[in-house]
Amino acid sequence: MKVVFVSLFKEEFGGGEGRVAHELAQYFASRHGTVMMCPGDTTGLYETESGLKIFGVRSAGEGHVYVTALSARNVRRMFHFLDEFQPDVVHAHDPASLGLIAQIWARMHDVLFVHTAHVLPSRILDFGATDVVKILRSSLTGSVARQGLSNFYQNCDAIIALNQPGAQDIREFGYDGNVFVIPNGRDLKKYGVCKNAEVSSQERVLTFIGSITERKNQRYLLEVMKHLPAHYKLQIVGEALDPAYGRRLRNLAKRRHLDNVVFTGQVVHKDIPPYLQETHVFVSASKMEVQSLVVIEALASGTPVVGLSNETIDGLVDDEVGCRLPQDADPKAFARCVENICQASQSEYDRLCENARDRVRTLDWANVISLTTEAYETLLRERPAVAPSSTEKGRARLRRTISLLPPGEVRDVLMQQLAVLERIQQEIDPKSRLRLASKIKRARRVPSSSWVYAGLTVSISVIGYLFLRYVTSLFGMRKSRDA
Repeated sequence: MKVVFVSLFKEEFGGGEGRVAHELAQYFASRHGTVMMCPGDTTGLYETESGLKIFGVRSAGEGHVYVTALSARNVRRMFHFLDEFQPDVVHAHDPASLGLIAQIWARMHDVLFVHTAHVLPSRILDFGATDVVKILRSSLTGSVARQGLSNFYQNCDAIIALNQPGAQDIREFGYDGNVFVIPNGRDLKKYGVCKNAEVSSQERVLTFIGSITERKNQRYLLEVMKHLPAHYKLQIVGEALDPAYGRRLRNLAKRRHLDNVVFTGQVVHKDIPPYLQETHVFVSASKMEVQSLVVIEALASGTPVVGLSNETIDGLVDDEVGCRLPQDADPKAFARCVENICQASQSEYDRLCENARDRVRTLDWANVISLTTEAYETLLRERPAVAPSSTEKGRARLRRTISLLPPGEVRDVLMQQLAVLERIQQEIDPKSRLRLASKIKRARRVPSSSWVYAGLTVSISVIGYLFLRYVTSLFGMRKSRDA
């Protein structure tokens, strides 16, 4: 089987979503022909030190924020690579940019297209995007995002949900196609070697790991620390997506004289196991988590978890492995749960640790790869030889999509282009009809609304790429001048 995975993030970036995408491709490559398509410094195919083949598409930016240059030249090179590689499956982790272009290629070539939903579709803009790009915080943006996501879903052969709450949200969002529930995978061996913390130690260590955002609710954890003795230490590991929120947290800790709260900043992922090994309790106050990798990793390391109810905590945490509290739990109640665990005997604590490891034993990558392969094989067996064409439905969706745009030249031009598409077969040269018929037939496999979103994506990506390239270059010049 040959598979192309698509991600908006370079390796080591994009939080859990980016990490899962690259790890899935890496582990899949040990059994199947695999290429990861993602942002790169240049456009082209190369191989990493680990042996994974990467088709990078030139992008601008740094850290977790990258904008891919979807110029005509780069899109042609993407299509040329896909034409040559001829994958059996295209599996995208993001419903925009590279994922959208790859979806259009797959639809045109009748290739199986699968998407993993790392967010709840009903709350797509609540998963960090608005922390990085504040302009997205508007009802209009939310409406456009939901419309675009709905269109993207309609063109998927299947969607992978990470758990049952995710699958339910996908259904309630209106998707009626194939849904497979396949969790995130982890290399459990990396965490299984961690030793249990000693409950007799003088200092009791609590740890949070992840992006510092309002959704992850670190302010609540600071409130919890007011109700714990001074020998309890909270270490918050991660970087703030919104620097202003990060500063507010640090200032709050200073005003409350919480000297036992430590902000470590970002830590490379390979250094996470040592943090977990010294942790007595992993704490999470996140308001929403489709499937948190760090909660899985904490449990895999044998670390009890105390958390507020969310999609991840509800599925993985109970009194056997820690403590689950309702969303509206008082910080004092949260603190009491932490103390109860830390004041247990070593044998009782060790039992929690062993239960924690058992809770996530099925989430090893080997099992997840098998489930993913089975899903692909099921879809390939059941898929019709030729994808049905629905030109009239596509044009109707296109008109609805265009009508969402504000009145003006853009909407007028798009309506004119729609009329051109409807007349194209009558206007072409009879001598060219046979040569173009195949291309027109393939293009019609892609609903017209997808072409609109693709056009907007390409335009925005080129502008964003040039802007970020300019900002990065300017920042580099200033750093050189200051040095």
